Amino acid sequence: MKRQRLTTIYRLPQRGYPHMTQRLFAAVLAMGLGACASTQNLESGTVPDPYEGFNRQMFAFNSGVDKYALGPAADLYETVTPEYGRDRLSDFLHNLKSPVIFVNDVLQGESDRASETFARFFLNSTLGIAGLWDVAEYTGIEKHNEDFGQTLAVWGVDSGPFLILPLMGPTTPRDLFGSGVDRALDPLVWTEFDNNPDLDDHIEMSRGILGGLNARVALDDALEQLNAQPEPYIALRRLYSSQRQAEIRNGRIDEEDAYEDLPDFDEFEE
Repeated sequence: MKRQRLTTIYRLPQRGYPHMTQRLFAAVLAMGLGACASTQNLESGTVPDPYEGFNRQMFAFNSGVDKYALGPAADLYETVTPEYGRDRLSDFLHNLKSPVIFVNDVLQGESDRASETFARFFLNSTLGIAGLWDVAEYTGIEKHNEDFGQTLAVWGVDSGPFLILPLMGPTTPRDLFGSGVDRALDPLVWTEFDNNPDLDDHIEMSRGILGGLNARVALDDALEQLNAQPEPYIALRRLYSSQRQAEIRNGRIDEEDAYEDLPDFDEFEE
């Protein structure tokens, strides 16, 4: 059997869950595991995985949740929501992330990318009607993503061990901590409405649920290809590591390079 390659990087959504208690639990868990784990520099390749047994259990748990809950919910969402509407939601949610992306651009010393982020946010928030349309893309200003996990990597912080957490999917202690900082940098998290003190929580919850469903629909083909691998866990671990390295370098990696270190899946065939 020839090795089947994924042409799309797979990554479950790791941000947008509304309850802080989930994040605190995940952070405590990751820091507890990471305290006694060895680390590995970015240049040396795949992120270390000393907790493979635990990670495989969480991978199986998340796969079950996706099969019996998230997947069917995403299918229903895709059925009742036209592609045009999903595209508008995607543009809107990305525009909401612009302040966080801008701060991380600045912290990484990327002045040109920071200028692009600011220009995109201004154009899309005005001409794009609160970001529902990505007007900036038509002017040649392409979107990009930055997060504090990437910023820490640029500053020389090691990733720590590979982790798969319940519902959150693949991450590392560095990226998990970074997601908490990104949340603290998000202006919407701190927005309060005098006439309705619970409205901010409802908005945050809606953003998390709709964003998660939208992302799940977009990842449908990639998930099918991943699950078709003889060893989906190993493929996921390598793909996560390759993707994060590419994001940290603010560039694309060659498709061949992304998979050159994957194990020969034929060895898992009987």
